[in-house]
Amino acid sequence: MINSLRAWKHVALLAALVAVALLEPLALHVSEGVAIGVGVATLLVYVVVLLAVFENRWEQRMSLFLIGSTFLASILHQLVPHPSQIWAIVYHALAAVFLAFAVIVILQRIFWRRAIGTDDVVGALCGYLLAGAVWGNLYGLVYLIHPEAFQISDKIAAQLGNWHMQRFLFDYFSIMTLTTYGFSDIAPAGFPVYSLIWLESVFGQFYIAVVVAQLVGLSLAQAIKPDHPDVK
Repeated sequence: MINSLRAWKHVALLAALVAVALLEPLALHVSEGVAIGVGVATLLVYVVVLLAVFENRWEQRMSLFLIGSTFLASILHQLVPHPSQIWAIVYHALAAVFLAFAVIVILQRIFWRRAIGTDDVVGALCGYLLAGAVWGNLYGLVYLIHPEAFQISDKIAAQLGNWHMQRFLFDYFSIMTLTTYGFSDIAPAGFPVYSLIWLESVFGQFYIAVVVAQLVGLSLAQAIKPDHPDVK
């Protein structure tokens, strides 16, 4: 199963990311037990996919350690919430580290490739979305420690009390920032959010320019090489 998954590992990862994006906000309207079940299902999806994405043994061990630690912090926050929300803070910190690690590995493989295929193009998209999730967790971390750093509309603020919706909304805010699209329902109102936003905006533009240039360069190199192997 793992070998066949690796052939289209980034397509599988994209499917998992879309599934998580759809499942996360749905947990707002269900019981806590069902919400934890959704979290377990999400964990299993990520474990299977990331075992395919992280091919080296040390990468697999590191990813599993970070996944397990992140999931444990999430469960502890939901079952034994601390007044200072320490487990939520730990969750966001570990999730940001894990997702950044995933982005680095995916991009490293893309830049080491001498031939490009459809799965590599999808991998570039996955790296872009995962980078947005990195900043989403950083925004969530800042919100828990210093909520005054954000200016949030009343309608959005009413939903931030739910753990799942809070994560989803800051991921949403991050993607809007990464694409430089932006909305006014969540806005920066102090440091360090100002710094995070401009860093993410610059990263988003730099990512598109550099990664797309790499993909186009590899594609052109394949096109002008008469005996290049077909890449699936």
